[in-house]
Amino acid sequence: MTNRFFGLALTGVTALGLTACAAEKESSIAQSVAPDFLVGELVRTAYDGQSDDLLTGGLGLEGLQSPTPPGFHNPDAPTVEELRRYAIYTNYRALIDTSTAGGFGRIYGPNVGNSDPSGKVAGTEYLSFMKLSPAHQNVTLMVQIPASFNNEKPCLITGPSSGSRGIYGAIGTTGEWALKKGCAIAYTDKGTGTGFHHLTAGKVYDLQGRLIDAVTAGDRSSFTVPLTPELKAYNEEFPHRVAVQHAHSGLNDEKNWGQYVLSSIKFAFYVLNKERGDGAVLFTPENTLVISSSISQGGNSSLMAAEQDTEGLIDAVAVAEPNLPMPQGSDFAIQMGDQPPFRGHSKHLYDYSTFLNLYQPCAVLTETALNAPFGAGANPAAKQLLEGHCGLLKARGLLDADSTEGQIAESAAKIREMGVLDETLDLGPINVAIKLWASISADYGNAYGRFSALDNLCGLSYAKMSPTGQAVAETEAEMAALFAQSGGIAPVASLTFAPTELKLPIDFGLCYRNLVTGNSPDAQRVQKGMAETHHTANLQGKPAIIVHGQADALIHVNHSSRAYLGLNHLVEGAESQLHYYEIANAHHFDAFNAFPGFNNRYVPLHHYFSTTLDLMYNHMTKGTPLPDSQVIWTKRRATDTAGKVEDLTEEHLTGILQTVDKSRIKIEQGIVKIPVQ
Repeated sequence: MTNRFFGLALTGVTALGLTACAAEKESSIAQSVAPDFLVGELVRTAYDGQSDDLLTGGLGLEGLQSPTPPGFHNPDAPTVEELRRYAIYTNYRALIDTSTAGGFGRIYGPNVGNSDPSGKVAGTEYLSFMKLSPAHQNVTLMVQIPASFNNEKPCLITGPSSGSRGIYGAIGTTGEWALKKGCAIAYTDKGTGTGFHHLTAGKVYDLQGRLIDAVTAGDRSSFTVPLTPELKAYNEEFPHRVAVQHAHSGLNDEKNWGQYVLSSIKFAFYVLNKERGDGAVLFTPENTLVISSSISQGGNSSLMAAEQDTEGLIDAVAVAEPNLPMPQGSDFAIQMGDQPPFRGHSKHLYDYSTFLNLYQPCAVLTETALNAPFGAGANPAAKQLLEGHCGLLKARGLLDADSTEGQIAESAAKIREMGVLDETLDLGPINVAIKLWASISADYGNAYGRFSALDNLCGLSYAKMSPTGQAVAETEAEMAALFAQSGGIAPVASLTFAPTELKLPIDFGLCYRNLVTGNSPDAQRVQKGMAETHHTANLQGKPAIIVHGQADALIHVNHSSRAYLGLNHLVEGAESQLHYYEIANAHHFDAFNAFPGFNNRYVPLHHYFSTTLDLMYNHMTKGTPLPDSQVIWTKRRATDTAGKVEDLTEEHLTGILQTVDKSRIKIEQGIVKIPVQ
């Protein structure tokens, strides 16, 4: 399969003719009739690239950079076009630093490498729901085909959403690269997305994000809790709660994410042939370059799809900052510089998230973290609250130290012992401020254990809360906007945690932690679900690139990409074509780089993600060798005497080297060796 596109100097007609027999064999994959997993309507929309477009929702570069989001003419009933435009705006800005100083519009962005200086892309967009089985929930699929798609050199990129995001969740990352390259892109929301059920109001969302009635929605709804007598009783006892699709589907859908990506590819071949084939099967996996891609949980999904691909759908993989659950105990170590080899790698996201949810609120009181962005150094009230959390850790038997200073040092030491790099510790304050670990603890705990919203796992639900701490009804406008404003995980927009039991925050955290470490029936359910999400790291010889920020404080490299490299080496050995690039001074959330305190510390990982897609595309189409695995030591932006941070330039973005010496990542004698500068 490797490089099978390189050297095929053929016209489109000749290439398609040579694969006529292959097209017959692949009729179940690329066909002119709709795949049987599709549900409900198929929505096709053409965009002229002026009034509206595929990539920016008609906003263009300036609209994406504007701090003012696009509005709704009628906030209680926004149109499909308005919801789509707002969702693209939300998702682009959530993942990318859109500041000019940070490189947007100059080094990267929708206009860079685009013939349209506004960054708009004309083309056609298809939307549909799918189900793996009648018992499953709806999963959203979308395919975008740019007008520049070349029938003679067909290419298809996958763009499953990152995190819990909706169908436009990868628009500003994978979507940007694919559409500017002239490739079609296959998206899926992975069954997470912005499916919310407002239980008391009886409102859910359709394929295009419109608020509809839950009773009459049927298969038009992205997610609906079964309308049972138990739900009626729950609403009477706990009014105004909201069920969240990712948390409450009851499916542990993460184990299916790879299958959703594979289905999105099949859907893409169907609509490509429908759009460009005049009813004939012109495009198949045999004549179309397919690169499985995306970032974060989207990267997780695309790697899982490559592992599970039994039909030859995927040719190559290029992903960034992927979460990669793996079995613990694999026989290899990770060593950074001359530090002792680390064997406690491959911890599950839910394991270290519930751990950090307890200890990081105390560890952020170290001297360096206090002065980091969002640190409590200048906020005495916040500092006092965090010191109180340290004392509660001691009171609950989780720390031994008696003094606050000792408790801070002990918390930080525990975090380091878990394999969290020092490079990530200064990002602890913002993780605590945005309730990152609490959000993951609640959302993923429900998902892994297949709990219903009616279960109130650990005594928490989701709702809009009044200033006095009561769950209250959302307005029609708040519900109507949630599809466009949400990242698919709560707290978000008007929704936050709604306690159903009187507890201190630390005790909610202890409950979620016990789901990982305990032996109760609930814990056993969660641990079983966690194990179902494990990767095999067997990429079946496919060329693959993983790029990851060394300072990633959400998906820690020792428990994801570094460990995956080690496991892949054990599984595939000399047959492996996996390459790993680790970027110094890069972290998980590029959008934060626009903030003071971030802009002079971090470079955009998005730049390197786009670069790796270029590398893989050139490898597959031109035979250009892929550089060896390596650490890329980038340069921080300087700050002048007046406190102004210099603009990002190419000089800060050290290139990925074809000839690697001191920066090469090696695997020797069962040790993944990460060089240091």
